[in-house]
Amino acid sequence: MIADSAVDVAAVRLLTWRAADLKARGERYALAASKAKLFATEASVRVANNCIQVHGGYEYRVPGGEVFARRPGRHPARGDRQIQKLLIGRELTGISAF
Repeated sequence: MIADSAVDVAAVRLLTWRAADLKARGERYALAASKAKLFATEASVRVANNCIQVHGGYEYRVPGGEVFARRPGRHPARGDRQIQKLLIGRELTGISAF
């Protein structure tokens, strides 16, 4: 679980750096930024779950675990994920869903 979390964090960093590099070079970066944001949101949930499990599932004893445990569905920014998916789909197909 620790290795999986480390891979998620590294992937989030690389996706973010790619979007930042595209923007810094004056190239189109909206698709890369949306991909980074979507992946980061989903990876944060996986990493938080892994942290709680590594600590024996004692959600209320893990710093920040109490707040995470009380979230409905345990997924932050549920609507934001859908928006990022719509933005990615629009960039890839050229068709706007909204």
